[in-house]
Amino acid sequence: MLYREYETWRGAPYRLGGLSERGVDCSGLVYLTFRDAFATPLPRTTRKQSTKGEPVSRHALQSGDLVFFQTGVNTRHVGIYIEQNKFLHASTSRGVMVSYLTSDYWDARFTHARRIPIQ
Repeated sequence: MLYREYETWRGAPYRLGGLSERGVDCSGLVYLTFRDAFATPLPRTTRKQSTKGEPVSRHALQSGDLVFFQTGVNTRHVGIYIEQNKFLHASTSRGVMVSYLTSDYWDARFTHARRIPIQ
């Protein structure tokens, strides 16, 4: 299911506050994916999304878990775990894409993960 979402959103540019294929930000992509693919409501912002569901360790991640990163002093980032250390997200530089948690960049910035109950 998440690969289908990726195909829908693939290459959509990053746009702060965006909620369409013309531009979407990281929390917007998560918000829309959970709403449309899982029929599960989530808050719109990364900060609020980071408090929902239950904490899950990095080593116990499952498809659909939210993964969070600290990308700057006051900047957070969120994506959706797919499988095999891959996650779906809206990159500020490359738009909607799949990246590896194990890459040097994301590995160093990973903060926590949350499991959202699917309704």
